[in-house]
Amino acid sequence: MKFGLIVNLSKPEAVQLAEELCAWGRKRDNPFLLFADEAAALRQSGIPLDRWLAEVETALVIGGDGTFLQAAHLVQHSGINLFGVSVGHLGFLAVGDPRRVREQIEQIEKGDFKIERRRCLEGVLATEEKERRVFALNDLVLSKGIQARLVSLDVQVQGKPICEYRADGVIISTPTGSTAYALSAGGPIVPPSLDCMLLVPICAHTLYARPTLLGPDDCLTLRPTENSELFLTVDGADVYPLSSRDRLDVRLSRDHGVNTISLPQFDYYDLLHEKLLWGWNPVSERSARRA
Repeated sequence: MKFGLIVNLSKPEAVQLAEELCAWGRKRDNPFLLFADEAAALRQSGIPLDRWLAEVETALVIGGDGTFLQAAHLVQHSGINLFGVSVGHLGFLAVGDPRRVREQIEQIEKGDFKIERRRCLEGVLATEEKERRVFALNDLVLSKGIQARLVSLDVQVQGKPICEYRADGVIISTPTGSTAYALSAGGPIVPPSLDCMLLVPICAHTLYARPTLLGPDDCLTLRPTENSELFLTVDGADVYPLSSRDRLDVRLSRDHGVNTISLPQFDYYDLLHEKLLWGWNPVSERSARRA
């Protein structure tokens, strides 16, 4: 199996781990492939990006969830499997353990893993000038501008009016993104095995606004009203302005998605237990430390 590396070069611990893995790979006569930009930063030999995308079967993503999202956008048309190694904060996407990564790589080489297909959101931003198509693994966020004021959003599903939010914005999320910004805004935790979208208002000025799950074939339409100034943010990176004359249509993409690797000894609920400290009793922990 051909492995590639995608590394957050701004994190010293990620760079150090990547350099150690490169040396280990050469010693095993199975070197990790790097594309030119990252290879130069790591003082390794590299190959052009188009060749990297054609030859790599599984890419190790060393960083946090932000690095994983960047990697997802890079490989989404290639069929490359992604395995994240977390040197970030929570790391719901980058689940590999840097202390055991060599053992985990050998496990993947033996075929002892599962591939999970994570569907992306497909958004069509229709303005007076043109239509722009965007894809997100985590979420699409419509949020207010720099002024501390509410915005108004008309929300429709399958062309039928659902509600009008007066809020700081809304989050449209995949199950993969349910543990990201949507979780902070009070959304539910949804296993990535479910096919659905989440609609989560941000600080809505009403008592009836609640997070809503939408089906795999639903089309969500959002329009700013009352001359609200909004911005669309795609997976926390690309940003596009919206005016009251614009419209955003969102659905689960049929063609765009990302293949992620999971290991049988560590499933999604183990991940929640570890990252969110589920089952942890601070009172018992404090008593044990004092004993």
